[in-house]
Amino acid sequence: MKLIDIHSHVLPFIDDGAEDWDMAMQMMRQAEKDGIDSVVCTPHILSEKDFKNEAKIYDIFAGLRQKVTKKGISVNLELGSEIYVQPYIDFKQKIATLAQNGRYFLIEFPLNLTQDFLFRQFFDTLTENVVPVIAHPERYAYIQSKPERAYELVKKGALLQLNAGSLIGVFGQHIKELSFRLVDANLVHVIGSDAHDLKTRPLKLSYAYQFVANRWGTEKANEFFYLNPTRILAGEIIYVDPPVTFSAENKSVKTKWGQFIRALRRD
Repeated sequence: MKLIDIHSHVLPFIDDGAEDWDMAMQMMRQAEKDGIDSVVCTPHILSEKDFKNEAKIYDIFAGLRQKVTKKGISVNLELGSEIYVQPYIDFKQKIATLAQNGRYFLIEFPLNLTQDFLFRQFFDTLTENVVPVIAHPERYAYIQSKPERAYELVKKGALLQLNAGSLIGVFGQHIKELSFRLVDANLVHVIGSDAHDLKTRPLKLSYAYQFVANRWGTEKANEFFYLNPTRILAGEIIYVDPPVTFSAENKSVKTKWGQFIRALRRD
């Protein structure tokens, strides 16, 4: 079992994640104990102004990596960001794409948004060589009110990243049930911790891995927690399984896609 976490807020002094170096290091020890091989630090980028702090973010990341190495913690660290949807995203910024691969980026939308105009606008502005990894779609009112919308996001070329805590009810029973349905429908491609602290949202994945392995099989668990994250960090093409019949209030969404939908975006 190998685990890679592409979504974490372990860098201190930047957002609502780790409060200081001590908490950051405790979170890294927590990750090592949990069996996590690699962690991507993804601080919140809430506006274009935050991108201007890239040098500071990189310095803190380098400091954490140095401390982790000095303490002998056997967890690899990579850098990226969680970008709050905005009119213009400068993909030339080092932290814009995960592990600076130039292809995959983690994007977040307003949790309470119920209309689709922002999602339409977002996809209209994307270029062909980048692929959005949409953070925790199960937490968006947009998906909760009409779950089949997740299908449309994948159809447009996005990958969906489920939060590990959503599977065990951290965000409530409704989100837990929705998470199950998204996995059942092949509309989840990677699972991350979205770690912010040591207890409420810890830097742990093993419990979610085992849960997925027990319910959907080891092959699916390896895909969510290792294979797809590995491809994302390497900037490699990911071929996604076609969604199966998706039940939402007795409605069905069926795909006409083949064995693989397609390569997400083009080389």
